[in-house]
Amino acid sequence: MTTQSSSSSSSLPSSLSSTPPLLASNARCKVLRTGASSKGKGKGIKYPVDRISMLPDEMLQKILSTLSTKDAVITSTLSKRWVDQWKRIPHLCVDMRNIMRTNPTSYVHELSFRFAESMTKTLNNHRGHLESCTISHIQFIFLFIDRWIQTVTREKQTKEITLVNNIGCMTPFVRYNSLHLSPSAFCHPSLTSLSLTRYKLLEKAFKNCCNLKILKLYDIMSDVSVLSNVFKACSSLEVLVLQITFLNQASALKIENKKLEFLQVTWPCLMNRMEVNTPRLVIFDIKSIYCFGYSVEAPKLSMFKRDYWVGGMSYPHLSYHISSLAQEKIRIWLELMVSQIYHMKRTGSLSVSVDVRNPNEVEILKEVLLLSDGEMMDLEILFKNNNAPIEEGESFITGGARNKWWDGEKPFPDDFFRVCTVWMYNFDGSNEEEFALASRFVTQGTVTEKFFFFVSLMLRQRELMTEAKVAKLMELPKGYEYLDIECF
Repeated sequence: MTTQSSSSSSSLPSSLSSTPPLLASNARCKVLRTGASSKGKGKGIKYPVDRISMLPDEMLQKILSTLSTKDAVITSTLSKRWVDQWKRIPHLCVDMRNIMRTNPTSYVHELSFRFAESMTKTLNNHRGHLESCTISHIQFIFLFIDRWIQTVTREKQTKEITLVNNIGCMTPFVRYNSLHLSPSAFCHPSLTSLSLTRYKLLEKAFKNCCNLKILKLYDIMSDVSVLSNVFKACSSLEVLVLQITFLNQASALKIENKKLEFLQVTWPCLMNRMEVNTPRLVIFDIKSIYCFGYSVEAPKLSMFKRDYWVGGMSYPHLSYHISSLAQEKIRIWLELMVSQIYHMKRTGSLSVSVDVRNPNEVEILKEVLLLSDGEMMDLEILFKNNNAPIEEGESFITGGARNKWWDGEKPFPDDFFRVCTVWMYNFDGSNEEEFALASRFVTQGTVTEKFFFFVSLMLRQRELMTEAKVAKLMELPKGYEYLDIECF
């Protein structure tokens, strides 16, 4: 792959056909002749159709960012206007999977090295900083990975790095699975997000990684001691995603972090024990876990009453203390919650604490509930004390938005969301929003089996009113005739 060329657009490689049609066909101006022009002046009229090249550099670079790095580099052959445009794109993607798919096995090794050398030149020719860099490689070019990481972190000051190891098998005895990198390879201050897929984890590259805020580990092999040390080194983590394929289970895995807010665990292999101590944790997402026991010390999640730990296995369960934090942070969380690992869709149960008088929190509740695929087993809703202080970074909108969330164009719950059993804690009969939510759960057939209400000890003075409201709920037309409603 070359980075520059002066050849004309007529000699472009066939791979350019995957680029947007305008990019290929409008590479030069065309001379069009019409009947009117020939009868008039008898001369051709030039219609400049290469309007894309007239766009500002920032717009061209944004367009190129939607292409693979290979296709983006190819556009440098279009004209002088395009020669350097790809060099300033904020996102680079190196994908070597096609080498294995389209070439005989005997040629893969040689072609991989050629491709890797070409990518080294591409990285060196790129100018400016990078927002993200994705490297999807095969095992033959591990020698290049360390060099690339140093380039994109120290020179390009990349914020987000994704490394994917494309191999045919994962076993504890395959040596090339190990991620051998220079000490503190991921410790550059600009790097805040790191995703690793299919590696045997070594702690050497994670020394002093207090810069990382997001760490995603997929199909990872590791020792408990290595993982624990990695977590200690990444002391500023706010998001941690763990999908562990193999773990040496000699001791308990400890996750201790004062800043961690989101923890997602997928653990198909058996482990000894997991201990979580995270005072700021607001989301604990268990996709699957098999171990002899685990403990969680997270004050914001400790108020939930339900226990989904049964016989060494926890059913898929999501605990979420909803708050109106920055939308960008919530967007990242929701994307991770909806992600499918091992082709598993969102199932199981949900525990959520929410203030239904806060429309921001209600909108988040809607999105989380809609993540469920099919019928949810259990739903635990803990209504917040409305006098609770607003958390740091949290906003609260009042006024016209209040009381509107269950009406309008997209009322919720809709006709499709279903849950077997619902527990509502701190239910207050004087709260119109809570009663409205409960009534829709009843009339829309949202709850299919049992509906339990629990009155807070702090609201005992309103107990009679709450019991009266629950009695009123029992009189409503039910979506399911045999729905059992009780109040405690």
